[in-house]
Amino acid sequence: MTQIAEQTGQPRPADDTTPRRFVPARRFTVRALRHALMRTDSAASITMVIMVALWATQTGPSWLTTASDWTLLLYAVAIVGTKAAIDFLTEFIISLVDPDRWDGDIAYEIAQGFTQLRTDIDNGADIDDVLDGLSASHLVPELLGTLRTLAAAYAARGDEDENQRLLAAVLHLRNADKNIGYGHGQITELEADTAEGNLQ
Repeated sequence: MTQIAEQTGQPRPADDTTPRRFVPARRFTVRALRHALMRTDSAASITMVIMVALWATQTGPSWLTTASDWTLLLYAVAIVGTKAAIDFLTEFIISLVDPDRWDGDIAYEIAQGFTQLRTDIDNGADIDDVLDGLSASHLVPELLGTLRTLAAAYAARGDEDENQRLLAAVLHLRNADKNIGYGHGQITELEADTAEGNLQ
């Protein structure tokens, strides 16, 4: 069970069997519910203001105009309780229908893999094989590509600060991608070949 599953108390499904054609509708539903969720505080506040105004001016239904102070307080508590129940139900529905709920969860699994890899090294694993595996698996280039894609997505959303932070990380990973698996002499050779290629 992954970290997110542990935090939410609900197991992550082995795979998502929902037909892809339903995903846009589910995303639209989630967005609509989240917009509604952001407005429940305002709705509850407005309801209480109207209720108090009607009670103070003795207008409206008899159950309100004849209410005592304590009864009016109970009505206010009922409004807050109803609002909390609606919030809880809405969040529960969002958690059920959100097709993107588990996005990024695989990162926790990858981190657990690295933890296991370090344990293997401490227990005597062949470090040459480990380094060869890191190089041959294209792990760093894949991480680099993922960060670049994230940076582009943040830029498209207008978040230039996050975009620049991710691009800075991409620059560092380029150096890691170039050097991983190479000895000092091979790095010098590689840089010389690169420089020669640029001159040509």
